[in-house]
Amino acid sequence: MRVGDAAQLRKAVAEARPGTTILLADGTYQVNDLPIQQDQLSLRGESGDREKVILDGAGEFSRVIRIRGAKELLIADLTVANNKQYGIFFYGDSDVQRLRVYNVKFQNCWVRGLKGTDAARINDSHTRRHPLEVIRKIRPAGGEVRYCLFVNDDINPHQQPYGGDYIGGIDMMWVKDWVIADNVFVGIRGRHGGGRGAVFVWVNSEDVVAERNIIINCDRGICFGNPSGKPPHMTGGVVRNNFIVAGKSEPIEICRARSTTVCNNTVFCAALTHRAVQFHGGNEAGRCLSNLVRGQLSLEPGVLADSNIVGELDGWFVNPAVGDLHLTARAAAAVGKGKPLVEVTEDFDRQKRKDPPDVGADEFPPQQKGPQTAPGSRL
Repeated sequence: MRVGDAAQLRKAVAEARPGTTILLADGTYQVNDLPIQQDQLSLRGESGDREKVILDGAGEFSRVIRIRGAKELLIADLTVANNKQYGIFFYGDSDVQRLRVYNVKFQNCWVRGLKGTDAARINDSHTRRHPLEVIRKIRPAGGEVRYCLFVNDDINPHQQPYGGDYIGGIDMMWVKDWVIADNVFVGIRGRHGGGRGAVFVWVNSEDVVAERNIIINCDRGICFGNPSGKPPHMTGGVVRNNFIVAGKSEPIEICRARSTTVCNNTVFCAALTHRAVQFHGGNEAGRCLSNLVRGQLSLEPGVLADSNIVGELDGWFVNPAVGDLHLTARAAAAVGKGKPLVEVTEDFDRQKRKDPPDVGADEFPPQQKGPQTAPGSRL
């Protein structure tokens, strides 16, 4: 089904049957609260250029796309922009399964770009809750967020909610077996530097992998867990092979998690005293391995730490200002000094790890390959 304006888009979504692909012509669509509940629906820009298909929220406090109960939904090759609340929003209690968000640009979504609510809350209610046996059946599982760009043009200009600091890129709860990979996050910042994570996953989530993402100048980077609520917030999470240039607060934060591993990431903080990787709040069986860090590690007792390199690292990276943390020849002390891990067989560029591997997200020297697609764009 091909559409060329907002009215046609709403009609196509309402009439779509399972297996339908809706192709959006290039242009700007003034859309808010577009409801999607059909299974096996694909919604994508026809040209494949996400910059040319814009779902514009026109500065409203709402949701550009609202998902309930859809299984195997694909949203791809478009931009979601200019909303005071959410870009793409899904009800975590509605049995959304295997959601895929590919090559989407989230621009100036001032609460969250992608939001998934608590699977325990009936219709996101704070008082009506599903029993545990229901939650485990309907929780969002098998989702993917790949090749996306989350970007805000400035710090949050709005005072509400929570003084303008209640802002983040991705925020999901009760999810299982999700992959967040090959995305770019730029400038996700609150009014007072208290923004939430570019990637924020919590409340009984399991087996979530965040890998090969670039995060630049966001108040927080990858956050698995939260000081509030009952633990564990994450079980079996893996944060690996990411490039992170710190903003105001922690680039990597693990809180009240269980069996969660932070490995082979490269983190650059302008100030050597900046807390770059933090495990806190009572983690069980946490691991912090083979990370390359300009900044500080803050690890509570019981976290296994091995083969990390922490220091000034001047000249070790190609261009930190734009998030390019590939190694230079000056990083010889990181080469071959990493810990071999079954979780890490490739590096940031998906080249095979040596044995022993290098510390951080990049293997040096790079292998000779054909042209590669940069993270944050469609593969």
